[in-house]
Amino acid sequence: MFAACSTPAGISGIAVIRVSGNGCIEHLDPYVKTVRAAGGKKTLSELSGYESLYGLITDPVSNEVIDDVMVTVFRAPHSYTGEDMAEISCHGSLAVKQELLRLLFSTGIEPALPGQFSRTAFINGKMTLDGAEAVMDVINADSAKALEAGRRIMSGALAQRIGIAEADLYEAMALIEMIVEFPEHDDTEANEERVISLADKAGEELKKLSDSYGMGRLLSERVRIALVGIPNSGKSTLANALSGQEKSIVTDIPGTTRDAVESNIAVRGIPVTLIDTAGITSTDDVVEKIGVERSKEIFSTADMAFILIPPDMTLEETKERIDMPDSGVYKVLIFSKSDIGANPDEDRITEYGESVGIRKIIHVSGKEFSNIEDMEDAIEEFYNSCGSGSSEGLLITNGRHMALISKAIEYIDMAKKAVQDGMGVETASSVLRAALDELGQITGKTVSSDLADTIFGRFCIGK
Repeated sequence: MFAACSTPAGISGIAVIRVSGNGCIEHLDPYVKTVRAAGGKKTLSELSGYESLYGLITDPVSNEVIDDVMVTVFRAPHSYTGEDMAEISCHGSLAVKQELLRLLFSTGIEPALPGQFSRTAFINGKMTLDGAEAVMDVINADSAKALEAGRRIMSGALAQRIGIAEADLYEAMALIEMIVEFPEHDDTEANEERVISLADKAGEELKKLSDSYGMGRLLSERVRIALVGIPNSGKSTLANALSGQEKSIVTDIPGTTRDAVESNIAVRGIPVTLIDTAGITSTDDVVEKIGVERSKEIFSTADMAFILIPPDMTLEETKERIDMPDSGVYKVLIFSKSDIGANPDEDRITEYGESVGIRKIIHVSGKEFSNIEDMEDAIEEFYNSCGSGSSEGLLITNGRHMALISKAIEYIDMAKKAVQDGMGVETASSVLRAALDELGQITGKTVSSDLADTIFGRFCIGK
């Protein structure tokens, strides 16, 4: 039996302390005095699964009440862990939580290890390994799309899709066994073709998943967007407008922002890290020069960049000050401060921008908040361009899963080549088994104890 507080540290109105382990309900019975219970029952141990009671938990040594609580009972196997469980809802003060846990531990219940509830659920077959990992994705989700992606995997959608590919691979291996046992059979050639067809089908299923990782990675790592431009081009004003916070200092003095200022926001459900950078300029000021170099580095490593061009900036100044190489950064050109007038050199700057990979042109006024929605459109367009939603909306967000899927696809291609080149179906069979082992490390069918320890060790203690 083990226990932990499942709600965050600190003071709250209510906290929840979880206890898991077969027999834990009866173990708690002597310490809970029933005030009211479902169906008029008198003790905790009389409760059926999914029933609650209101009562008092008393320190058996001092005979003093620690807290009045609600205790909800879950009976094995119909609980989160698959074991008997009790959830104690108490007041959220530090003293109450500490005293309740002290009492539980004094009765022989062990303190829970990080992720022990979820690991127990995995061991008892209540969830696959990928589903357990998605629990933390849901807990850590800070945008609507990240939450949706985590919930789909937690509900078993990824395991189901992998299961489809696994079924085809197992069928291919069964055909290989038939070919090996009866090589002289008339259907041998047709069966070899069928093996290739099944491997193709499994590979296509996995390819749909791997194609989704471009979008899924951005949900787990966030879209990093750099706001770049010369000093006093309106970067900080736009950063504040997009984030809805006065995080960057805005003045008419060039060089006000001398280091990067990051804001974590959500734009149309997409998690974004918005980086307001120092103005790019020639300077002898040592501190400002460091800020400029850092701005250039952020620009070159961002996922996306908004490049601001104020009304008084010419094409020559644009080329001189802001290097816009045709790199992997998704670049959007913004003619800023449109409230004070148009840029006379706009057509030439636009033509130059398009020649170096600019994807979109926007006119914005941060002060009047005009066309901010165009910037949001650009963010959404970038996100949608980064992957495929072809796998029924399921997105791979976990780099570990992506690596294993990619390796499985590689093994499947090797197996197909072995059959096509006459290298022997036995070779193909061993390679397909390797592909299945890779997929099994996602769902947990072939996971090692050390890997499970590593994965669950990253969880919070109460989950």
